[in-house]
Amino acid sequence: MHRHTTNLRIVAAAAILLVLGLPLPSIAQEQTPDGFPDTSRPESSPVGTPFEPGDAASLQSLEALHKALSSREQQVAETQRRLIAAEDDVTREALADELRELRAQLDEQRLQFERFALEMDLGPFVDEVDQPFDWQEELNKLLKPILAELKSATAESRAIGELRAELDQVDERRALAEKAVGRLEGHLADGPSDDLRARLEERLAHWQRIADDTANRYTALDLQLENRLEQRQSIQDETTAYAKRFFQTRGLNLLLAAVAFCVVFFGVRYLASLVGRLQSSKDGAAAAGTRFSSRLTTLLLRVFSVLGGLIAMMLVFNMAGDWFMLGIIVIFLIGVAWASIKTLPSQLETVRLVLNIGAVREGERIRFNGIPYQVEVLGFRVRLVNPRLEGGLQEIPVNALVGLYSRPAGADEDWFPTRTGDWVELADGRMGQVTRQSTSAVHLRELGGEDVVYPTDVFVGLNPRRLSEGFRIVSTFGIDYRHQAVATTEVPERMRERLEQRLPDVVPHEYIKAVAVYFQSAAASSLDYEIQVDLSGGAARHMAPIRHAIQRILVDACSDHGWEIPFTQITLHQASG
Repeated sequence: MHRHTTNLRIVAAAAILLVLGLPLPSIAQEQTPDGFPDTSRPESSPVGTPFEPGDAASLQSLEALHKALSSREQQVAETQRRLIAAEDDVTREALADELRELRAQLDEQRLQFERFALEMDLGPFVDEVDQPFDWQEELNKLLKPILAELKSATAESRAIGELRAELDQVDERRALAEKAVGRLEGHLADGPSDDLRARLEERLAHWQRIADDTANRYTALDLQLENRLEQRQSIQDETTAYAKRFFQTRGLNLLLAAVAFCVVFFGVRYLASLVGRLQSSKDGAAAAGTRFSSRLTTLLLRVFSVLGGLIAMMLVFNMAGDWFMLGIIVIFLIGVAWASIKTLPSQLETVRLVLNIGAVREGERIRFNGIPYQVEVLGFRVRLVNPRLEGGLQEIPVNALVGLYSRPAGADEDWFPTRTGDWVELADGRMGQVTRQSTSAVHLRELGGEDVVYPTDVFVGLNPRRLSEGFRIVSTFGIDYRHQAVATTEVPERMRERLEQRLPDVVPHEYIKAVAVYFQSAAASSLDYEIQVDLSGGAARHMAPIRHAIQRILVDACSDHGWEIPFTQITLHQASG
């Protein structure tokens, strides 16, 4: 413990000397895992052991701090002397500002000397000055270790890039200088006058020196670049080396942070499940699931399992002094908070659903993806049940129900319009038997044996007409107006009798419940009748043949009784003149 305290004091003294730009005494300088000097102050540590006169390292550290303090006092005294001797207002104002800054630094260094010498927290003796919060400055402090890490990781690549940029610039200068030398030599070869020759030779010597200097500079830079490229590792080796350094310096921190997160996360989750079981055994499973207090407790524990795990990770990085990883976690949390602002309404609705006080309630009926379900369990995971469908049990996250509404189910309300084995007729004209119905698709087998597959929500949208428990076939038939005298008396009765006699040839008699013929209307060219045939569900497969047979039987009845069947007549009127 004493050795650790001594090391902290030595590091603090060395850091102060580095800030002041003074030479360091020959003492060891410890570093943090980031590779930066450890500038931790003794006031952040517990009170150490009293200063021992025989501790040479501590005495040497105090000597270094004393020298730095004396140097600062001399600067203050010198600035005061210059301020007194100043003759103009501008100089006096500048020196006054400098003196205020130096005195503030001197006070800080004196406080540091006291803290280091006494090994005490002198906070109660210091009157703190409230500083305005500057979020940009705080953000810079947070990003500084991260940017330093990135700078260290890309140092070699940036150095090579800078060499190449400088090499290109020197090469451009060399080319221009050589071009200038060539131009001047050309002018000299043209035989200028003596005065002009002297000036041209003087300029030629100037540009020749520039050309030689740039050529030498280019050669040196080119050799440096080649050496760096030869010594540079491959991308894979660089990545491997960086990863190795990263885990050597931060591997233990990451491991401890991961362990801390897992302990808090799974520990709180286990506590949440334990509380749920205790509540269930106390009030009964059904009552516990609907209690608001139980839901609220579970919600808070689950939220804390994540936040508590992240806080545990931050504490580990803070205790280890790993500001890089701590900054990564803080930036991640800031990003999550910023993203959550835009989704705050949906998040609040999700919380309401979990607490069973939202638009969807446990035990009620909801329409999800076009299919009705019962909300059996409502929590962070929702269990939806439809007893009529294969695989009618779905477990989905609660946020999938945001924007939906539920209602209490009726006492005799069906959960699906059909059952497996039912004969149905759809709005698109298809008719067949339901052979399978699940949450994803409904299989319909037509009379010819074709298997037609409908998505379940599309099938429901086609308003299936269920035939298995009985149905009615309605048809229309018309006769000519010349039979108007018997149209409302004799004709309907004889049509009904003929249908009752002949329909058993098409469908078994026990499937026929009732046959009725009614005079419907006097149309434009015919007297129309509505034929209604009520059948039991067993006749559903014979529906199409029955419709055809009704028309055939009535046509035969018209032939036997001499009733004429009209056709549409078009009368043309020719204008006179």
